[in-house]
Amino acid sequence: MEGFTYTDLFETKGIEYIVVIVFLLLLIPFWVIVNRKSEVVQHIQQGIRVLAPKFLRIPKGLFFSRNHTWLELEKSGRVKIGLDDFLQNVLGKISIQPLKSTGDTVKKGEALVLIQQGGKQLRVQSPLSGEIVAANVLSGDSDPYGTNELEAGWLYSIMPDSWQKETSGFLLGDEAAKWFADEITRLKDFLNINLARQAGVSTIMAFQEGGELELYPLAKLDAGIWDEFQNEFLEQG
Repeated sequence: MEGFTYTDLFETKGIEYIVVIVFLLLLIPFWVIVNRKSEVVQHIQQGIRVLAPKFLRIPKGLFFSRNHTWLELEKSGRVKIGLDDFLQNVLGKISIQPLKSTGDTVKKGEALVLIQQGGKQLRVQSPLSGEIVAANVLSGDSDPYGTNELEAGWLYSIMPDSWQKETSGFLLGDEAAKWFADEITRLKDFLNINLARQAGVSTIMAFQEGGELELYPLAKLDAGIWDEFQNEFLEQG
């Protein structure tokens, strides 16, 4: 037909099309490799296990005291008390010495147990006042929240004197999660200050590259640091 010109687009744009197709073919395996690498890094980080907020267990339905104990209110009105995941991940393997027995009364802020490790110790205070109706002091490497009824992670069961009054400042859910994150940040500052003081320098990095603390940072530190930790983290309700 006069005035009509046929143009083969593949002939004129052939090289460009081939480049685009090759690029897309190369992009697919590259994306797969990058995605697999990200998964591997995540698995490695989980394997290293650091003291980070995302790794702390914060079960729903539990109240958390600012002296690092948890509380579970039962239908009977009794309250189970245990050590939180933060404390156990900071200390490592410990032994627990009970200071109270069934039938004893306890006041809020009074010592319930001694945590011991190689001559070092911490006092864990009761978050509530009341009568101790059962004791279940476990070894220091037990699950802090318990895995079943036969090996529950609680230390004492207490019949509280003033539940509502004494738990007004306790934490639940998202509020507890934020507080634990703040506690880890505070622990980093605490370690930097105290280790620097011992070393006679102005500052020192007490945690690994990336700003994460390794698990059990207090396990290798001396009794003086433990005493300071007691004052900073456990002497509050």
